[in-house]
Amino acid sequence: MTLLLALALVGGSADRVVGVVDANPILSSEVEAMVILAKLEAPLLEGTEDSLRLVVLDRLIAQKLIFKKAALDSAIEIDREDIAKGVDRRLEAFYAQLDSFPETRAELEEAGLTRDRLRKLLMNQGRFQAIIQQMFTAQGKIQPYVSPNEVRKFYEQNKDSIAVVPGYIRMAHIAFSIRPSAAEQARIERKIMEVLDIISRGGDFDILAESFSEDTRTRSRGGSLGWVKRGDLLPEIDSVLFFLPVGRVSSPVPSRQGYHLFLVEARSGDKVYARHILFKQHITRRDTLLVLELADKIREEILSGELSFEEAARTYSEDLTTSEQGGFIGEVPLAALTLPFDSVAATIDSGQVSKPFISEMGVHLLYAEDKRDERILSFDEMQVEIRNYLAALKQEEWLEDLVAEAQEEFYVEKRF
Repeated sequence: MTLLLALALVGGSADRVVGVVDANPILSSEVEAMVILAKLEAPLLEGTEDSLRLVVLDRLIAQKLIFKKAALDSAIEIDREDIAKGVDRRLEAFYAQLDSFPETRAELEEAGLTRDRLRKLLMNQGRFQAIIQQMFTAQGKIQPYVSPNEVRKFYEQNKDSIAVVPGYIRMAHIAFSIRPSAAEQARIERKIMEVLDIISRGGDFDILAESFSEDTRTRSRGGSLGWVKRGDLLPEIDSVLFFLPVGRVSSPVPSRQGYHLFLVEARSGDKVYARHILFKQHITRRDTLLVLELADKIREEILSGELSFEEAARTYSEDLTTSEQGGFIGEVPLAALTLPFDSVAATIDSGQVSKPFISEMGVHLLYAEDKRDERILSFDEMQVEIRNYLAALKQEEWLEDLVAEAQEEFYVEKRF
């Protein structure tokens, strides 16, 4: 279930009882409100919507059981004013974040999850925590003890998952296109002019595609691309195809594959039904070597200090999306790199420029502005965090004991 559907449920009229503690009902709207709050505060929560609801329902049942038990214990005193101060600080921070997302804020209020309702939910959470701490103290459970051996054992058993710091590279590149020779360019131009001439004399686009197109996937069906939407094809094609009037053949459109002629036969919303004829550029080994030599020359100028990498990228890079930023791509996890960038990145360290290499996009120089290999945090770096985690687990076990004890005193029913 999506967040928006959950929001609709909170604001809807079809509320129902999903749990009972003693004579007190727990409504589905309470559960949904807590689910929304949990997802807003921790958007990367794992698990399905249903599993999260069950967790939330169990927590609400535990909350009501502890409140019931506390009501029978005159020794428990709660400073509601102190809890309210903490809740108000939390709400201020929460709504300060929502200022950047006015639509989300409006949706919350429309669903009935107003600031007052959120405050009530958070007050209950704060009251719950304060009560169980007093109950723990009354039982002599001030702070769970975690032995050094427990910490060490947990680290050794789990370090391959909890202590891994992924490697990353902050990188920039210079991209060079590999172009065909002048003779090859002239050959393509002659073929394009021949096809355009036949079209101007009434030739059928689909028949011409079957005869001339070098796209083996679409040639047999008259160059049909079917219904396509923005993003289905290359960006350089999108910029032409979605502005082409229905029934008109485009001018030659260059792409990484070669040159295209496009015909848009129909348009529906953000989709077009299109055909194309592809004229591939045949790149020779010499064409590639000339670009590799150029890239190597520019690399030598960078290494000698004649040019900074940023200046070279602005001057020479043909990747228009990064050239104005000095070729800067961003910070990328090493594990996310694909061939050939992953193998090239493995050969350079921070501050180094790679030798020229070839990808399906052309020739590149890669610069590692900063690079950190994957590493495993040491026991000394992890022990405080592990101790706190194990202590929290023990506190959760204490809470489970309190709740189990309360369940023997009060009626509990779940209706999920």
